[in-house]
Amino acid sequence: MKKEYTELRKLVAKSRNIVITTHLIPDGDAIGSELAVYSYLKARKKSVNIINHSFTPDNLIFLDPEKLISVFLKEKEKNEKLIKKADIIFILDTNEFSRTKSMEQYIRNSKAKKVCIDHHLGTQKNSYDIIISDTNYPATSQILYEYLTGESKKYITPFVATALYAGIMTDTGSFRYPRTDAKTFLICADLIKRGADPVYVYDRTYSNIAPGKVKLLSRFISSLSFHFDGSVAIGRVTQKDFSDYRSDVQDVEGFSTFLMNIKNVKAGFVMVELRDTIKMSFRSKGDISINEFAKLFGGGGHKNAAGATVPKISLNELENEIVKRYRVFRSKHKIIS
Repeated sequence: MKKEYTELRKLVAKSRNIVITTHLIPDGDAIGSELAVYSYLKARKKSVNIINHSFTPDNLIFLDPEKLISVFLKEKEKNEKLIKKADIIFILDTNEFSRTKSMEQYIRNSKAKKVCIDHHLGTQKNSYDIIISDTNYPATSQILYEYLTGESKKYITPFVATALYAGIMTDTGSFRYPRTDAKTFLICADLIKRGADPVYVYDRTYSNIAPGKVKLLSRFISSLSFHFDGSVAIGRVTQKDFSDYRSDVQDVEGFSTFLMNIKNVKAGFVMVELRDTIKMSFRSKGDISINEFAKLFGGGGHKNAAGATVPKISLNELENEIVKRYRVFRSKHKIIS
């Protein structure tokens, strides 16, 4: 990706106004990547704004103590103008404009150069002016470490080290997902050396669960159904669940990972009922390419972690459809329980 790195550095050098964004319901890799790029660009004396469709999840707010991240619809008119006058728009940790939700059309219509930095499958090459993407990387934050240190290690301040460490830690499932390799650990060791506190980052990210989320998880567990000799688990979260426990979709983070910790489960599906749509999360183990299955619902993602959003229908109906399609998928790909 050295060629793309050089192209991006040249583009940054001649640009002034820059907007950074990521996907809806941002995770640690999305937030960490945004804050790292923001700090780098500010050090380059650029005018920079981070604008997201979604609020930052409670457990990640500690990464943004100065409240650098704004929500698009909260100050819509102002943010529209920032997007319109931008020289560059960075789209981080996603390769789909649609995943910026309320911002999509404004980004598409902007005359700004579009830069995608990501590690997911399915990048639409014609949509961007510069693409820095490699699906072999476990996190976008790891790509950004490589980009930043390739220019100068001075950009890895304690703030950036913390943001990138949080991004890598969360997207690797605390260093246990596929694609976590020796290079990942060496990078994290350097980030710790430069100011990231692994105990602090882990505790703030994972040991700060609100009681409402615990109750939501309990309701989710009670909804679980198992199929194909217990190798597939399906769970659901409804609008009533959110209302009962005064929680929202951000509190569902980690539920799909929970499914994969159940003995004998090789594929897990989470259905989350939103107001107008249903958000689906797909997880798998080993050689099960769950991203291929996600495509059947108009989604995509990584080999073992993917997602999709479908029009709102009965959750019972959707679960039956998942089982029906997975039965065919299982047979086609010779998946053994």
